[in-house]
Amino acid sequence: MESIVIPIRFCLQVLTFAFVIAIPLMCAAQDDSISSASGQAASVETGVAIVELFTSQGCSSCPPADAVLRQIAAVAKRDNQAVYVLSFHVDYWNRLGWTDPYSDAEYSLRQRIYASAMDSLRVYTPQMIVNGTTEFVGSDKLKARAAIARSLNQAAASTVDFSVASDKGDGRVLLKYEVSGLQPDDDLNIALVDTPSANEVARGENAGLSLTHVNVVRYFRMLHLDEPTGDHELRISQDVNRANASVIAYVQNSKTLRITGATIKKLP
Repeated sequence: MESIVIPIRFCLQVLTFAFVIAIPLMCAAQDDSISSASGQAASVETGVAIVELFTSQGCSSCPPADAVLRQIAAVAKRDNQAVYVLSFHVDYWNRLGWTDPYSDAEYSLRQRIYASAMDSLRVYTPQMIVNGTTEFVGSDKLKARAAIARSLNQAAASTVDFSVASDKGDGRVLLKYEVSGLQPDDDLNIALVDTPSANEVARGENAGLSLTHVNVVRYFRMLHLDEPTGDHELRISQDVNRANASVIAYVQNSKTLRITGATIKKLP
């Protein structure tokens, strides 16, 4: 196990503080198939599962977790499950020799906010978080399967729907959304994801490898919900392949970080 200690300052709601975060590289090898999760209680699945993977092309332990996320997505599509996966690429491993082309400091901050809410003094890759409350090493198929099954078997407390109101053709897309079951402190997360082609890593811990990802987050905004309806202008960068792009919208409580509802739609 490899670890690095980094001092981080950030603000969570009204609480501002500093703490030291140990960031170990982890990989848990598992041979168990994700697919068996779909057969446990498919007839009573009324919930949703948002699966967020914090990963990096600069982390040698991450490719197995990336593969697990791809398998989760494939099983969900095959079995028509309400399981939506997101690949958040953090930026804190960029200094090791390879700059992850999908990394963003905002995604590293999101992971640190999770760490604070879970009373943890560390962030690490690969980390998987299901519905905002259950975290584990991202390559652990057994824990992923169990967490997803629990989420699907718990009725969703909210629903979200959205549509494209206008597309200006210059990367600006206006979305109109509607949330039911809105609770105090609920936020609406809007994520643009795409599945890019594999890319070669020239330097760093994964030098020489061709890495493949699914549902890479290319745009992310968190909207506080004062009203159940509203609109938001989505910005799509030119390097996003719209043919492979989707928008995932999910409701998350800003205090507990619990995710209560979600949906996904392809971009038109």
